[in-house]
Amino acid sequence: MSSHSLKKKILLSHMAVIGVLSMLIVITGSYFIKKDIIDKAQVKIKHDLNMAREVYKQETYNIKNTVRLTANRLLLKNGVSADNSELIRDELEKTRQSESLDFLTLTDANGHVVVRPQNPELITDDQSSDRLIRIVMDDQKTVSSTDIMPCEILQQENPLLQDKVYIEVIPTPRAKPVNNTHQTSAMCIKVAAPVFGDDNNLIGVLYGGNILNRNYDIVDKVQRIVFQGEKYNGKDLGNVTIFQKDMRISTNVKDINGNRAIGTRVSEDVYDQVLLKGIPWTDSAFVVNDWYKTAYEPIRNIDGEIIGMLYVGTLERPFVDIARNITVVFLLIIVVVTLLAMILSAILASHVSRPLVSLIKTTAKLSDGYLGERVDTKTSVTELNSLATSFNEMSAKLRERQENLKTLNKNYVDLIGFVAHELRGILASAVMNAYAIKDGFLGLINFKQQRAIDSVTRNLDYLTAVVGKFLNLGRIEKGELDIHKSPINIREDVFGVSIPALFPLAKRKGINIDNQIHNDITIDADADLMQIVANNLITNAIKYGDENGNIIVKDHQVNGFIEIEVYNDSIPIRNEQKDRLFTRFSRLDNEWTKKEKGTGLGLYITKQIVEKHGGKIRVEPRAKGNSFIFNLSRS
Repeated sequence: MSSHSLKKKILLSHMAVIGVLSMLIVITGSYFIKKDIIDKAQVKIKHDLNMAREVYKQETYNIKNTVRLTANRLLLKNGVSADNSELIRDELEKTRQSESLDFLTLTDANGHVVVRPQNPELITDDQSSDRLIRIVMDDQKTVSSTDIMPCEILQQENPLLQDKVYIEVIPTPRAKPVNNTHQTSAMCIKVAAPVFGDDNNLIGVLYGGNILNRNYDIVDKVQRIVFQGEKYNGKDLGNVTIFQKDMRISTNVKDINGNRAIGTRVSEDVYDQVLLKGIPWTDSAFVVNDWYKTAYEPIRNIDGEIIGMLYVGTLERPFVDIARNITVVFLLIIVVVTLLAMILSAILASHVSRPLVSLIKTTAKLSDGYLGERVDTKTSVTELNSLATSFNEMSAKLRERQENLKTLNKNYVDLIGFVAHELRGILASAVMNAYAIKDGFLGLINFKQQRAIDSVTRNLDYLTAVVGKFLNLGRIEKGELDIHKSPINIREDVFGVSIPALFPLAKRKGINIDNQIHNDITIDADADLMQIVANNLITNAIKYGDENGNIIVKDHQVNGFIEIEVYNDSIPIRNEQKDRLFTRFSRLDNEWTKKEKGTGLGLYITKQIVEKHGGKIRVEPRAKGNSFIFNLSRS
């Protein structure tokens, strides 16, 4: 069969097709690039608003817990009297200051104030008409809400808050015209809880909360979480605001002087949609002095009335710039590619399709693991013959490399097993002798010797754990991780053994371990392997947990599976770090891992054991820590 140059296999008709397609790509590509980037920005800002809402809810939940728990402590026999009023006032004031509440007040069962530590001279006013207090008096349950506190009520609750609440209205471009020049009322998160006597009858109502005016905790926390301090051309990339009606009372939006834009107001379009119609706004909006991709949603009181808004926004300019730059680059690429394609079309042959299809199919087999596959090297095109020859050589070398890797992996596994077994015997003797010296069986030792031998025993314990992990790794790599299942109680037989054994390690860091797993949880599993899982998870929680923090072990039932969750207070793991956690010899780079020694094998071994039992393991970052969760079938 004679061979020909590829240049002789030209299809001139491709030029026209390429020209038409290039024009269509330019038009549609420019449109969809801009639309895609802007739409993604708007979707992201919706997620950011969800985060802001959750932070706001968490703040409400924290205040609710504080008021409810304080009310539960005020278990009074006969209400407030001259004998106990001073004691109650001191306790409430101590709680108010420690929990950073702006007000915390106790009424009797009829809503008349009896103790108000933040304004003790005024304790005779009637709060029975307050909506939250009335609900507690009627339903005897704790309620919370965002509410508007008029100036006169604020004066009664805490006169020191007047300056914080007073806000002058700042003229704002595109805002709805108003006549008022200042605002003296306050928006607050308010909670009311019942107080019961010994006979379980309602004898009072405890209510408290925080003023949101010029309280920047919530908005700054959301900004840190969502935008992480990023700036664009000297401006904050994103910002957060709490509105009382249409006025900013808590914000990190900056005015032209770089100050918080307290007193500025929302644009009229947003005002009409969110405050008047109660419909969330997710679109571009003019915010004080620039355009933002924004998301607003109404804030309602306990009766469903709209009293304010929650807002999250990100500068629109970065996305517009990105879309413009990408469009320019895209157009340049299209122009260059079109010219090249029209030139190259002159040297493309229709006859090349048949051998190319064969090459593509063989390549697919190669990618599926069928190494050593070959293609025909005798075609009518010289260049394709060379390509086929190179492909066949590559396929043969890949097959040879695979065989070499199998041999290397076997040698690596054998080496791990040999070294671990040798070290285990040596370590056993070293540990025994070290502890004999430490415990005084070989004679008394002085203080400096005690400190030195303590360091030796700690390092020997660590090395023993490392050897154990390498032995387990060897079993996993050799496929010798046999499962011997039997019914076991996950609380008593697994974590009930691990937690007491590791308690001294936790105690040194002041960490509290709380085992909340129910007593009746039984699974079919290998008790010894489950012990390794528990030991690895609890040990990691202690090593990388906050000092004086908490470790909580609990169970959940999900879709016929038992989920065991091991939570610890620590630095939340970032999403991009999740996959690396369960990789062999992989360790994260943060302030805790730099302090603690580790092999990067514990979680890898844990994952293999859980999967051998037919389960899965994952990590979920929490607000102040991380939860490692694995699931297993219940027996």
